[in-house]
Order: sequence, then structure tokens, then C-alpha cells
Amino acid sequence: MSEPLALSGLDLPRRNGELVFEAPWQSTVFALAAAVVDHAYDGDREPFRQQLIKAIAAEPDRPYWESWTAALETLVQAMPASDS
Repeated sequence: MSEPLALSGLDLPRRNGELVFEAPWQSTVFALAAAVVDHAYDGDREPFRQQLIKAIAAEPDRPYWESWTAALETLVQAMPASDS
């Protein structure tokens, strides 16, 4: 079984130390990003972090979780196709 995704290096929206999701889809995007990082990148958050930085820089006024979605889409599209 894999270790839970370490979140200490990510600047996530928090309220009283707890992650803040204003809509259910935001927690889904978070969970999908965590799963992709865990399974496709062996827990290395850096590729996702770099995509998130680019997504925010490309559209600084875009809502935070929409930038997560854009970063996740780019990361998944860049993954090599699986044989399974």
C-alpha cells in the first residue's frame, strides 16, 4: 500500500488548518491530482507543481482550483500511454 500524499510542500487553501473546498468538484480534482502524482509519478509532486505554476502564470485571475484542473489536464495529457 502506498503512503498518503505529503502535502507540506504545496500551498493549499486552508481554514483553521483544514483544506478548504468550496464545491465538491474541487475535492475531486484534488483527489485525482493526488492519485496521478502517487501512481504515475511515484509520489513526486514536482511535475504537478511546475504545471500548477504555469497554469497560474498563464491566467493569474483564474480561480485557484480551476488552475489545479488545468495543471492536472496538462500533466495527464503529457503522460505516456499505458500498455495495460
